[in-house]
Parts: sequence; structure tokens; C-alpha cells
Amino acid sequence: MITCITYKNLSEYGDLLYSSFKLRHECFIERQSYNVNVYQGMEFDQYDTPAAAYLVYHEDRKEALGVNRLTPTSINGMLHDIWPNLVNDKSLLKNSHVWEGTRYCINKSLSSDLRQKIINEMAIAYLEFGLDHQIKKIIGMMPTYIYRSVFEKPGIEMDYLGPIEKIGRHNIRAVAIPVEEKQLYNVRTKTGIWGRILHYTDVNNMESNREYRQVA
Repeated sequence: MITCITYKNLSEYGDLLYSSFKLRHECFIERQSYNVNVYQGMEFDQYDTPAAAYLVYHEDRKEALGVNRLTPTSINGMLHDIWPNLVNDKSLLKNSHVWEGTRYCINKSLSSDLRQKIINEMAIAYLEFGLDHQIKKIIGMMPTYIYRSVFEKPGIEMDYLGPIEKIGRHNIRAVAIPVEEKQLYNVRTKTGIWGRILHYTDVNNMESNREYRQVA
């Protein structure tokens, strides 16, 4: 399942968030040699703030098997601060209706079938989160071969925000995911996943009870 972890439910999911930072260390420090902060085997940066929401795939409430971070661009953003040259329309970089997705990673040791399941469910969770919070676009930057496998393959249609640039060993491009009911319907149709994927724990939060509406 995929749980949304924020400061509101941190006391309930502290172990899972800890595991998420450990998974990020494995992915971004051990495998990709990012030059970012490390503390006791955990990777973190300046965008891990109370404004961040973490979409975490897990099976036991303790071990994160896949993780992604979402942050409101109105607070801060990696594209705004570090790579604005990748985005032609600068109005997207500080916008109350635009969030940024970063630190997407999946445990590399998992079977290919489980990895694909996580990819498919994460695509749906992205859109569910966006619709729950009245977000218009989720922006981010990735190597081109990665966004094709984790977003385009499950059926998400994206807008290209600027040129492809060589950063390190990879061709990087900034993209935007339009958050629309029709987009969610298309992804569900392609993946065959029709049930609710993203779970919240605050029963008083109206987003936790949002029901999916099919849009033809």
C-alpha cells in the first residue's frame, strides 16, 4: 500500500519515514553518489521540511520499498533554486497550484513484477494526491529514460517544460504532470488498477475520504 506521511501523522509512521530516508541513501548516495547530506545512513536535504508530503509504498508499516517526496512550490523547490534553466515558463516555479516531485526511488532488490506494481501504484497515488489537494500540475526533473518508465509507461501524459540538458552522466529534462480526473482514469484503464491507492490516516481530513469518480 501507499501511505501519505506528513508532520500530522509522523508519530504513527516514524519508523516508515526513517526507512524512507535509508532507502534514499541506498539509491542516491550508494548507487548514484549524490553530494548531499547524510546522517546515520539516511539521506536528506533542505526540502525535507514540515511542508513535505511523502508517498511511501510499504507492506508492513516499517520498511519503505518505494518513496517519493512532494513539496509545494509556493514554499520552496529544487527546480526554482538550482535548475531554473530547465523550465521555460518560470511562473510554474512559485505557484500555489503547482507542487514538485523529487527523490523518487524504489528498492532495487525487488522482483521486476513488484517494482512494476510499485511504479503503477505510485503513478496513481501522484494523481490522487494532486486531485485531493486541488493541485493543477506536479513538476520535476529526471533522466529521460527514467520518466519514460515510471510515468509514461503507466499511462501518464506529461508536458515538457524546457530543453534536455546533460547533467553528469544523464540526459535530464523537466516535465509537468497535469493533474486531471481524465488523466487518472486513463492510468487506471492502462494499469487495470481501479481501487483507491493513496491512504491517509487522519479520519477528519476530507482528503482521506475522497472517492474516485470515473470520467469517460
